[in-house]
Amino acid sequence: MALPVPPTGALGFRILRNGVPVGEQHLTFSQSGDQLRVDNHAELVVRELGIPVFHYAAMATEQWAGGVFRGVDSQVDHNGTQLRVHAAPIAGGFAIESTKTGNYDYTGQPGLMPLTYWNKAMLDAMILNVETGRHYPAIVSSPGWNYLPTADGGRLLAQRFDVSGKLHLSLWYDQNEQWAGLAFNILGQITYQKFTA
Repeated sequence: MALPVPPTGALGFRILRNGVPVGEQHLTFSQSGDQLRVDNHAELVVRELGIPVFHYAAMATEQWAGGVFRGVDSQVDHNGTQLRVHAAPIAGGFAIESTKTGNYDYTGQPGLMPLTYWNKAMLDAMILNVETGRHYPAIVSSPGWNYLPTADGGRLLAQRFDVSGKLHLSLWYDQNEQWAGLAFNILGQITYQKFTA
């Protein structure tokens, strides 16, 4: 099955907290033959009375081959705490190195995929948190389709998926299986609005 790589080779989102813009997330997709590299960068700053009270910056690079996930390296600055995750393939799974979780192997089923949202197939996988290095299955329900506001002032029809269990968030994907939105609660209601222009 082909990966849902956007035709432009890029995805971008405005990040809002309680309706106020606080940052952006951008992904770039580089293909060479059956090899795919995905570079993912997010940064946000929460301010109270104009004073920064929380800063988050994350960079992750994924490697795919033949449509199959082959590893990820991530670096996260979580309000001053530096976190890293490295996942590399081994027989039957992945070896994980993580600042927070330590080192371990995952060789179970379902297969492992990173929590980077752009690939809807993640919802059927064992999800690797690229900040903490922990992994967990997604428990998913879909309330249906609805329109989302975009960062450009338009709206986008997308299907909503509510994820529970260890994760608590909502994701949206459009009719072409492209990532269209995200919402969760951390220090307030965080929502993602897609750049479409």
